[in-house]
Amino acid sequence: MPSSSKLIPSIALAVLVAAIASVYVSPAGAAANCKPATNIEAIIDDSGSMGGTDVSVNRSEAIKLLISKAGNAKKTLGAIEFGSDQSYLTPPVGAAVTLFGPLLIGPNVATMNAALTNNLKADNGSTDYNSAFALAKTDNPAADARIFITDGGHNEGAYLNGHQGGPPTYVLGLQIGPASATDTDATRLQTIANETGGVYYPNVDTGNIAATVNKVDARLNCQTVAKTFTDTFAKVGQKKSKAVSIGKNVSSADLTLTWTNPLDVFTIGAITVKTSSGKTISTKKLKIKRTVGKTFLNVNVRGLKRGKLRFQLRAKTLGSNSFGGATLTTQAVPRKR
Repeated sequence: MPSSSKLIPSIALAVLVAAIASVYVSPAGAAANCKPATNIEAIIDDSGSMGGTDVSVNRSEAIKLLISKAGNAKKTLGAIEFGSDQSYLTPPVGAAVTLFGPLLIGPNVATMNAALTNNLKADNGSTDYNSAFALAKTDNPAADARIFITDGGHNEGAYLNGHQGGPPTYVLGLQIGPASATDTDATRLQTIANETGGVYYPNVDTGNIAATVNKVDARLNCQTVAKTFTDTFAKVGQKKSKAVSIGKNVSSADLTLTWTNPLDVFTIGAITVKTSSGKTISTKKLKIKRTVGKTFLNVNVRGLKRGKLRFQLRAKTLGSNSFGGATLTTQAVPRKR
């Protein structure tokens, strides 16, 4: 259900918010002793309100993006969807349901993608965090990271703090703002992230959910998004040239394109490297792997040398007819040797 901003006793909540702020671990500080996650559990809200919050079901595309990354092939991933108990249905549906796993990603990409496509339909009633964390713990007790996606606060009885004792949890609040003295839902999401050593990403929407999960994926691999471009394309065939600096210890990079509407399609070409010595490595000499989703394109480029990675973005189809044009977000994540 959508986030509410109900006023509660201000003094008590002010103390709580202050306490949260005091234990917040910043993304930069958390990277110092980073160990890549190898077993990830995705906990995905599929309550009825998601039908309005995430019309294009980009929460599904976001997890498919993570699955598509070549660097994640040897990782384990499990996923559950949650809403509220619907035992009155035939057959009955629990508040939290296993989508798949935990499974090794590499040989199970098709199985995972199909489960996400076939089951995330915003048809699971209300929002029960208790069942979500309980099933995540049962399904994948060995998980060393969780991605928790929701568009609303827990509203099925008292919250039992099921996140406590769990692995770092990266929380995406869809249309939910930052923790504050007037937003108990946001404050709870920030608490879940803080108490597990994760990060809370507020103000996520259907347009940037995949880009946000891409940030999480970089953190889970002890990397950073080195460069982010945000461009608006007003006509089909429009091109925009970009360049990203490549350090001396970088041999590959992911170039990730994400957008909002599946009626739009973007592509990338003219991928070359201008080395620090002035030489040009052509597209033909680079090893390039593309993975395409409905609202994302991930391009893994190998064979990089120190210098500038150059590429060209192009609007292939603009079917959404968005006012002012369609927005494309492009993120570059270099991978060190």
